[in-house]
Amino acid sequence: MMVLTGLTNASFAQSVSCFPRLPLDHPDLSGVVFHPVGQPVAPPFIPLESDGQPQLVLRFDDLSAVNTPWEVRITHCDRHWLPSDLHPNEYVQGFYSTPVDDVEASFGTKTDFTHHVLALPNEDMRWTLSGNYLLEVFDPNNETIPALTRRFVVYEDRCTIDATTGEPQDIAIRRTHQEVHFTLHETVHPLLDPYDRLCVTVVPNRRWDLALSGLPPRFVKGAEIDYTRSGYVFEGGNTYRFVDLKGLDYSARGVERLEEHPDAWHFFLETDDRRTFDYYGGGQDIHGGMVIHNDRLDPFTGSDHVWVHWRLDAKHQLVQRDVYLVGEFSQQQCNPAFKMAWDSQSGTYVHDHLMKQGYYNYHYVVREWDNRDDQAGALADLEGSHFQTNNLYSLFVYHWDNHDRVIGFAQWESNP
Repeated sequence: MMVLTGLTNASFAQSVSCFPRLPLDHPDLSGVVFHPVGQPVAPPFIPLESDGQPQLVLRFDDLSAVNTPWEVRITHCDRHWLPSDLHPNEYVQGFYSTPVDDVEASFGTKTDFTHHVLALPNEDMRWTLSGNYLLEVFDPNNETIPALTRRFVVYEDRCTIDATTGEPQDIAIRRTHQEVHFTLHETVHPLLDPYDRLCVTVVPNRRWDLALSGLPPRFVKGAEIDYTRSGYVFEGGNTYRFVDLKGLDYSARGVERLEEHPDAWHFFLETDDRRTFDYYGGGQDIHGGMVIHNDRLDPFTGSDHVWVHWRLDAKHQLVQRDVYLVGEFSQQQCNPAFKMAWDSQSGTYVHDHLMKQGYYNYHYVVREWDNRDDQAGALADLEGSHFQTNNLYSLFVYHWDNHDRVIGFAQWESNP
């Protein structure tokens, strides 16, 4: 006889994930990309396989004149992104750290740098368990302070996931939000004790600060666990803005003017307007990602580091709120290095930053002065929010088995 258990959201407190914020990158490291090999705009989520294991590639530039022997280590984490109780020998095969010894000097650039590359797993380091991982780049002479930190997830395919995006049940937010509906089907892995040992996290557009996690299912029907209308509701947001820095011979769309100075190139962008009350305009984006590239030389050693000058016409200065540029270049969080300043003379928010040539997506995010550093801030204040927006959702199924295994993964676009 099939047992049907029905539970409403009122029976549980909604769990909104506020995962720990990533440490800020060392100021000498720039142009950081971390993705599956051959997929430059894909998030660093990778399957666990015994044969022909796929790889992630890490690339970054060192702008200092010091020849630092950078090394990489990985740390297994629980579903909350806190270090797990496992010892490295339980999840790492090989060495616990490995040098980033693929190094090449820049060529034909105004800014000198060394480009560093590492692909994982490799012969020296290989993970053996699924789960959340932190990758840290560190100087072996100062091991305790990582120079840069990135998240990645290793998953197994041990359950079936049917997922889609629809309108929220709440009529008041149907035009501004999206709700994720999904069902888990037990296959090779028994989904035992789903209310205590099972946890599902949904991440929009790689932004872990906006993730929802740990909400209970509505029904458990034998080998089927139903999360339809379970509370995974997200702000629709808006299409990402972009900045195109690939060409030095012309001003790309969105660039007001391009200037060559003795020490660096300068991209002065057209002034952005707030989109709070605009109709949804559509358009394509890469879901907050970035791609390193240029139009003339090798994309990694020939792409220069250029100064980018942003301006945002917010109509007035926001009261007790700060404005941040958020995208993959800011570690997908409100990063103090990308906080904008109010220029009373021009009546705009401004920011200048040294960026590597390429193509970048970004949003303007507003955060209250009294918010904690790990809080996501508000997107709708300056960008608006629309149900029609095409967002990239990533869904992870965690099941406790002496550690938080990721036994299922799904990824899809809400309105392709």
